[in-house]
Amino acid sequence: QSSSGIARDLQECLRQLEQTGRIENFELGRWDLSEKFQIPQQLFGREEELTTLLDAFERVAQGGVAYLLVSGYAGIGKSALVQELYKPITARRGYFISGKFDQLQRDIPYVALSQAFDQLMRQLLTESEARLQAWRQKLLAALGPNGQVLIDLIPALELIIGPQPAARELAGQQARNRLHLVFQNFVKLFAQAEQPLVIFIDDLQWADSGSLKLLEVLLTAYGLEHLLVIGAYRDN
Repeated sequence: QSSSGIARDLQECLRQLEQTGRIENFELGRWDLSEKFQIPQQLFGREEELTTLLDAFERVAQGGVAYLLVSGYAGIGKSALVQELYKPITARRGYFISGKFDQLQRDIPYVALSQAFDQLMRQLLTESEARLQAWRQKLLAALGPNGQVLIDLIPALELIIGPQPAARELAGQQARNRLHLVFQNFVKLFAQAEQPLVIFIDDLQWADSGSLKLLEVLLTAYGLEHLLVIGAYRDN
């Protein structure tokens, strides 16, 4: 409690004693002023953009896929704007995951997608043992003999499905096609009517070509719904 607040509380005690001869219970510190400057966690002047994001989320919650881009200079609050979706997503029991590309990691393919889905796997690990076992069975059925293909991309997946046998070796376009198909089947498990999936990818200006292609394949996948992908990039 601040010194000014204590003084006001003592003054209130004295006032009650003088007027009634007794001191009634009252809330201490109600006159306190914070000694720390605090900025309210609220966005101002971004109502139109936020409405666009919320509308897109409501659409994919009903069905379908949407892809939005948020652009602007560094530090203008692109990430903070997207974080405003967290509450409505949670209210619908959906998943919100995020990843970020880095200028110094441009030689590492799929780094932001790997980060995002590693987050998702670690969220699953916090669920009950019964739920986790159900996810394990769904994932093994969806991935078939290609579990190791996705473990190479999403290491935390191994914590759920366990070690997997090495996948058959493929080269070039065949290997990429297999990754695209396996990844689509994987994402379909999580993007459901009862649990929409929102993926936020930051700093797209540093994305590798493989990641952009994987996002394109995902957004055009047949039968995939309830998915919102938001990309943020610096337009300078």
